[in-house]
Amino acid sequence: MAASAERVNARAAYFVGEEGLSAWTPAQIAAWSGVMEAQRRLAREVETELEARHGLALSALGLLGRLAAAEDGILRLSTLAGDMGLSLSRVSRIVDALEARGLVERRPCPSDARATNACLTPAGRELARGAQATVFASIQASFFDRLAEDEVEVLANVFMRLLGGGAEPGAACDQPADPC
Repeated sequence: MAASAERVNARAAYFVGEEGLSAWTPAQIAAWSGVMEAQRRLAREVETELEARHGLALSALGLLGRLAAAEDGILRLSTLAGDMGLSLSRVSRIVDALEARGLVERRPCPSDARATNACLTPAGRELARGAQATVFASIQASFFDRLAEDEVEVLANVFMRLLGGGAEPGAACDQPADPC
């Protein structure tokens, strides 16, 4: 147990330093380190399976999923960047890769010549659905199947309180565009 506590303390110290550690209780150190490490491990497990089965990173699936949920499968690249918490250049690189696979198309925004929309293709919609099913199964197995229902409730309450209200998803251009 002492070796485990030392590893937890070392991981937390990377981020908050020894002064930060001395201000926290052992439970606070374990909670913060656990959140960070669990997120890293779970995301890696899910992404490994997603890449193996569908050739997608989580960020690419996040983009496809947002397009699939959008009206007509179209969103501005800048909206995608804001919704995903990524830079416009990063989203553009993801779109480049997806466009090369025929999963999305770039379209000019009819109401703003400076803006570009991403448009989900039928192949992109099909891949998104299959990849979402893979991620669902992976999360179920690697996360929810390891927790009791009361633990899920506690986590849900804690994280909803920490996250607060989120921003509403964005949209495409104001004028209708040709469907994908």
